[in-house]
Amino acid sequence: MRNDISLAPLTWFGTGGKARYLSEPATLEELKEDLAFAAKNNLPFEVLGEGANTLISDEGYPGMIIHPVNKDLKLTEREDCFLLEAGAGAKVQDAIDYALERLALGLEEFSGLPGTIGGAAFINAHFFEFFLADFLVSAVVVSPSGETKEVSADWFEYGYDVSRLHREKWIVWSAVFRLRKGSELEAAFAKGRAFEIIRQRSRRYPKERTCGSFFRNFLPEEACGKVPSVAFYLDKVGVKGTLSVGNAVVSRKHANMLETKEGATSADVIALAREMQKLVYKNFGLVPVPECRFLGFPSFPLYTKDTING
Repeated sequence: MRNDISLAPLTWFGTGGKARYLSEPATLEELKEDLAFAAKNNLPFEVLGEGANTLISDEGYPGMIIHPVNKDLKLTEREDCFLLEAGAGAKVQDAIDYALERLALGLEEFSGLPGTIGGAAFINAHFFEFFLADFLVSAVVVSPSGETKEVSADWFEYGYDVSRLHREKWIVWSAVFRLRKGSELEAAFAKGRAFEIIRQRSRRYPKERTCGSFFRNFLPEEACGKVPSVAFYLDKVGVKGTLSVGNAVVSRKHANMLETKEGATSADVIALAREMQKLVYKNFGLVPVPECRFLGFPSFPLYTKDTING
């Protein structure tokens, strides 16, 4: 455990202040020790994976940031499938590559997706029609008090970009995925598909200093019969590659992706995102809801339906 550590290098945006404490547990016992320290010292805590979907306040985080570094991968063969056990700190792409090399298929649908297994499980990572929940069998989770238990996928109560972990502070320590057995030929095809997905992602999306899609798509009840894609509305209002605040800019590649330049602050990103919300609301009466996660802000930093007219 270290104190007074800059968090900017741990996020894709490359912005944000310092954490009072940063812990990097490699074992379950170390994680429990960290949680006990936080409880004893009355410290708030948050979990940070690869920082691919996170914006941290310029003021930093006043408590403990837990950055799991357990990256173990283990494949078990069953009669009708493979079970892949992955540590929360393992990168999603590393898990995909490990599985494909052993003829275990399915996770290649998430190829090129930034982040860790723990972060992907937290948000129910998705790409086109595939969701992580489609493959998850079980997980080991830890409560703030250090209680550890193995839970099924149903326990997470997954939805679109949401899980039980958004309202209860359990921490994913490891996860097990059910993968399909494949032949050498099928695995070669899956590797080719993975390569093509990554190639297309690189062509269509920025590859650094971004969190990917900043706003989630609208739910059916929010869109009220309109197009659910938030990028559709952002394209219509003409922000792509043109709208900027400070050293934060809307990507030239995608209207729903924000990029930071050298010297950017998290305040730049927030101000830019609020401008995007106002434009969509003014023209279409819809308020984009962030997919990005915010840490260290004293209150929710963007507009909501209740505050955008305030």
